Amino acid sequence: MNDELFINYIGPKAENIEVLKKLINKVLDHHAEWRKSFYPDDPEVFNSGMLDNKKLEEELEAFLKRSDKNFPYFHPRYIAQMLKDPSIPTILGYLSFMLSNPNNHAYEGGPVTTEMEMEVVDMLLKFIGFKEGWGHLTSGGSLANLEALWIARDFYPEGTVYFSEVSHYSWKRICKILKIDKFKEIPVDKNFRIDISILEDEFKTNPPLFVMANLGSTGTGSVDDIESILELKKKYNFHLHIDAAYGGFIKSVLTDENDNIIPFAGIKDLSEFVYKQFLCLQHADSITIDPHKHGLISYGAGAILFKEERYREVVLNTAPYTYHKTDKPNIGMFSLEGSRPGAMAAACYLTYKVLPLNKTGVGKIISNSLAASKKLNFLISNSERFKNLNYPDLDINCFYKDSSTKKISDVNKQTVECYKRLSVESENPPFIISKFIASPALTKIIVPGYNNDNQENFTSLRTVFIKHWNGLNKFYYLEELWKELDKY
Repeated sequence: MNDELFINYIGPKAENIEVLKKLINKVLDHHAEWRKSFYPDDPEVFNSGMLDNKKLEEELEAFLKRSDKNFPYFHPRYIAQMLKDPSIPTILGYLSFMLSNPNNHAYEGGPVTTEMEMEVVDMLLKFIGFKEGWGHLTSGGSLANLEALWIARDFYPEGTVYFSEVSHYSWKRICKILKIDKFKEIPVDKNFRIDISILEDEFKTNPPLFVMANLGSTGTGSVDDIESILELKKKYNFHLHIDAAYGGFIKSVLTDENDNIIPFAGIKDLSEFVYKQFLCLQHADSITIDPHKHGLISYGAGAILFKEERYREVVLNTAPYTYHKTDKPNIGMFSLEGSRPGAMAAACYLTYKVLPLNKTGVGKIISNSLAASKKLNFLISNSERFKNLNYPDLDINCFYKDSSTKKISDVNKQTVECYKRLSVESENPPFIISKFIASPALTKIIVPGYNNDNQENFTSLRTVFIKHWNGLNKFYYLEELWKELDKY
């Protein structure tokens, strides 16, 4: 089956494992010949036939048995967290350079993978819509977020940092690390988007330095009203950072093979509101985007992108014992992290060569995740027993088991009972889902009309359809999930 949806993955039942074995052997054979090509007149260091591998084999056997206890993150029945089966190009790209272990801190530590990283960053800049700019890969979104705020703190005058109450936990931690005392969490509306009116009211007494907008919040996948934030930017002049760690690659769904934006009329499974927010990415000052989420790459691969090169001077670092070749690009001179695996850059490079950042590649895969999310939302909206907490902006669904008493305590009790049977808390769960917890204050906004005299946190069920398998085969796994939910 020569289709991007299948051929580039091992598959839930290891359907492509023989293909992967063949390609891994190709990588190993090539690597062996590459090693032999250097200094051919040198004698062999050792005779491999004389080595006793018994200890290694014993420990490997124990190691593999221990690995069996891991959760089936690769499977479409695991829909609890942002864990996607890495693509075969990712595995091969990483393996090819893991074998020689290049370091992308300095050019001489990884010349080939440094160039690959720079090409990947160019792909991402173009994909986002930045005409120039710069950036680099990181170990994840939290590091990318930290670097963005660090640069903004040192680049701009005094001001307050703003982000919504449902933003990633890293933002409060980053403010503490950077000793930024002037930061505020802004309440959200019923769709978990930052409340624009409250945000502007804050600006009037506490001028902004930095505003962070979510394009896919971690809990609900909500997308902030970036259009409106850009209007505020014209008036108050702040640094706009978009945390698109989770949702950024979904832009590939609305990008054609010529890198043009597809008109909204040709888009399925994204609302017009969300569509418009993706078009705003190019107007941000900086963006966090994680290849290790919807970018098809394995953990950890994040990225930080800036619209203008001038920002990088803030983090310029030189080390005479490392940066010997001044005429070669040394990425580490402009990054918070020091040593970084060149293998991860290679994994990104090969993956995006095979699966480009448009509707024919990454977008083709992601579109099935979006379709699964909208299908579950439809099933719940037509149910008398479950209720959607909100309409999913992306592919994360939150819903709950309703109660005729309209008491939050009773809703929580029924929802948690369902969670215990469909989660890692169950011994053999037919599906593994997660929870989303809302504070009493937020509960008033998202589930109005429910009694919460005890001021409890509100608990909803949560599914993450990052794996595209859920949108295939006539939504087979969605139908199976619905059968399970219908039992409770």
